[in-house]
Amino acid sequence: MHDPLRERYDTVPYRHGAIPVSHPARLAAIARLHGVPTAAPDCCRVLELGCAEGMNLLPLAERFPRSVFLGVDFSGTQIDTATTAGAACQLENARFVFADLTDFEPEQGGFDYVIAHGVYSWVPDEVKDRLLAICARALAPGGVAYASYNTLPGWGPLAGLRKFLLTETAREQQPQAQIEHARRVLTALYESLSGQPGAYAALLRQSLTDMLQKTPALLYHDELAPVNDPCTFTAFTAHAATHDLHFLAEAHYATMPFEHVPAPVRAALVGLDLDFLRGQQFMDVIFQRWLRNTLLCRAESRPQRIPDPRVIRDCALGLSMRFADGKVNLGPGAALRFVGQNDLTLSFDQPVYKAVLAALAQVASARVPFYEALAGANHLLNQVGLPAADGSETLCGALYRLFALDAIDLVLTGDGEWLRSRTPPRPSTLMQYQARHDFAVTNRWHEPVTITGGGHQWITDPSSSPNDAAMQAGLLV
Repeated sequence: MHDPLRERYDTVPYRHGAIPVSHPARLAAIARLHGVPTAAPDCCRVLELGCAEGMNLLPLAERFPRSVFLGVDFSGTQIDTATTAGAACQLENARFVFADLTDFEPEQGGFDYVIAHGVYSWVPDEVKDRLLAICARALAPGGVAYASYNTLPGWGPLAGLRKFLLTETAREQQPQAQIEHARRVLTALYESLSGQPGAYAALLRQSLTDMLQKTPALLYHDELAPVNDPCTFTAFTAHAATHDLHFLAEAHYATMPFEHVPAPVRAALVGLDLDFLRGQQFMDVIFQRWLRNTLLCRAESRPQRIPDPRVIRDCALGLSMRFADGKVNLGPGAALRFVGQNDLTLSFDQPVYKAVLAALAQVASARVPFYEALAGANHLLNQVGLPAADGSETLCGALYRLFALDAIDLVLTGDGEWLRSRTPPRPSTLMQYQARHDFAVTNRWHEPVTITGGGHQWITDPSSSPNDAAMQAGLLV
């Protein structure tokens, strides 16, 4: 039977690459912070619904050879691409199945993680419901489901612009012509607004910028998709609850704490008597949020709303900040400043905190098990004659707050072997395959990396020598 939606993906593959916030080690760390005893990433079972060309699952399969991965997609072309890549890289723990979600029936409780990125908002209502039913059936006790979806009211302005674009592109018959015409329209609109004052013009310019920065495939399957159905957070969680799936947290964790709402704004909302879920919805309104990456768990898991920072002792840490000062002074009272994402500046004066962050900074982008980071910090403290630190709950609490600010990354360690570099370090087989076949190269921390011409040649040439830039970018394993 002719399926226009399937045909779109066969013709223009949805080439999104790796999705860092869907990494099982990150999902596991978040789940355990909230009392859900999910599986360690190095020995787990992962199902991805709408897996596209497999470039989110395959890097995970390569990193975790004792885990099992299953990708499902209704585009035969994309499944063939994923299967070919997995076979070429000898990733026998990853399997890809051509199936429509309305027909796919997973093993009951057969998976520790279910990932559905870019599906819920882009399918008809009956498929949305089927997606959540599959998650509920597939999740093992303690399992976690990840689902992304467009949210209201943040996506409201984009919805109007999208409808306008669909009218404009309807005059073209072929996908490539539609994409090119959409980009011409977006560019012309952006240029026409260059001198326009006012809030509406500023909002429209930002929306146009976001669309123009997307790859052609993402623009085609997001804004130009035949279905793009944003919903409120409360509507999504209510729908999930009909399948006995409960809200756990956000994969982009720093967007979740209500404490991030400025104090005067929180004070203005006191009279509304907001519970946890309504508080999340109000944050979407206040911050004009347009996308969520929500984590769900089975009802019996009963997530704790107050996190347990002691879980950080079972995690590895990665620093997402850089030094703002040239010199590190670990002495008491001397401020050590760091600059993080969105120009967030944090200052620390306690020697233990400064030493831990300095130890993480020494290993660049690597993720370091908690007790190794602590040992590195104590080495620095010993050098300047300061008392050693221990893995106290106070320290764990401070590190949790940094995670909640996007200042550090947090992943569940498991046995820790997946965090170690090989000797000598080199690009992985999949990295080389991705570079040779024009895919976005996924680094060892599950992040897509932009490769320059020289870097492309270096990755694809096994005889080349490792370099510091490649190590810092996570392109060596």
